[in-house]
Amino acid sequence: MSTSPAISVVMSVRDGLPYLNEAIQSVLGQTRPDFEFLIVDDASSDGTQHSLEVWAQRDSRIRLMRNEEHLGLTRSLNRAL
Repeated sequence: MSTSPAISVVMSVRDGLPYLNEAIQSVLGQTRPDFEFLIVDDASSDGTQHSLEVWAQRDSRIRLMRNEEHLGLTRSLNRAL
């Protein structure tokens, strides 16, 4: 992958463990491989952070951010941008 991907996909999640794997698999399964996947963990408390770390180890396109306190969807997405 190049140092500057053509596309950035941004996602924010808070306590989304039941749906997280399916959401990540959906993005990573796209046909275009040249993208970065920015995921913001909005202060989850359900194991989401650990799951995200496992995914990031598996796929170098994933870049993680974590909010120390709950910021909400809009502020979390803006932070990633």
